[in-house]
Amino acid sequence: MMEFEKQAEIMDMKEELMNDAIDDAMGDEDDEEESDAVVSQVLDELGLNLTDELAS
Repeated sequence: MMEFEKQAEIMDMKEELMNDAIDDAMGDEDDEEESDAVVSQVLDELGLNLTDELAS
């Protein structure tokens, strides 16, 4: 039974490492969306509209 518990613990650690690696690889999309949202919020607070500025 101890061997099973040891192997289960190793699998849990490997799963956590894989999930962290996937989150790191996919996390850039979330960061970009979050950055865009923050920039838009700041521009809105300043009374600027980024799309109007870029269109002209």
